[in-house]
Amino acid sequence: MILLISTDNDTMTDEICTWLSHQNKKFVRLNENQHITKVFFDFTNDIYKISINGIDHSLDNFKSVFYRNGGIYYNISTEEIDHNLIEFYNSELKSITGFIYYYLKIKGTNIFGNLFIKEINKLEVLFLAKSLDLKIPDTYILSQLNEISKIDSTQQYITKAVSEMKPIFVENELYLNYTREINLSNIQNERENIIPSLIQKRVNKIYEIRTFFFEKRIWAIATFDFSDNIDIRNMKDSEKKYLPCKLPIEIQRKIHKMAKTLDLKCGTIDLIKSDSEYYFLEVNPLGQFHQVSYYGNYQIEKYIADLL
Repeated sequence: MILLISTDNDTMTDEICTWLSHQNKKFVRLNENQHITKVFFDFTNDIYKISINGIDHSLDNFKSVFYRNGGIYYNISTEEIDHNLIEFYNSELKSITGFIYYYLKIKGTNIFGNLFIKEINKLEVLFLAKSLDLKIPDTYILSQLNEISKIDSTQQYITKAVSEMKPIFVENELYLNYTREINLSNIQNERENIIPSLIQKRVNKIYEIRTFFFEKRIWAIATFDFSDNIDIRNMKDSEKKYLPCKLPIEIQRKIHKMAKTLDLKCGTIDLIKSDSEYYFLEVNPLGQFHQVSYYGNYQIEKYIADLL
């Protein structure tokens, strides 16, 4: 039996499920609409069972696990939980989830995806990339605007979030913190203190590269932007051109070394190709690979299904 953990309506997991069905492999999926409805752990007799939407499963029967995103959801209590106990109730369920993950790991279940790592620190990754001799854009973190005078303001720069991009709702309006260009000459004489902010030199690119690594394989596509947009996520597909590409062996070797250091089994990496160099931007451990698979015609979903 195969266990898949993802979010609802995740197209990548949907396609993996399609391949698993085609291969006649038994699987069960956990997401927002597929809950654990019962838990029975007998430590005396080594019996560890969960029920998913009313169907019992022994944890020992799961030979492979694929984690894409999301987490485990429960629908166990039949009574309303007092609002003063919600935090305690959730912490109890979190401990149950932690044990399920732990048990699967120590029993030798084949675990694919980053089940134990949900987020990584962008600054740590930039530091690691530099130590691996991957080129990174000139990068600065500052909290006082007068420090900008120490940066060459004749160059072009961008700013983006230090942490992962998260939606912000203000008066029912949705705001996303995309990468934006910033003119340092307009603010270098200011004296205000600000939240520590990331500033990077803008690299003159030929194209951007979205790379997906999974276990020991790497796939990549080049994205050509005809609008000169700062953040290609904030663009329509009609404004972009995709082509499959192959990274130099040395770049692939450094990606594998980075993944091993970060203990990542999969992830997406964004790179920029300039006239003469490859620049590392960031890595996402959740691994959004649908775009890479579709435009590169790689059938990554089938590759993953074959491993499970």
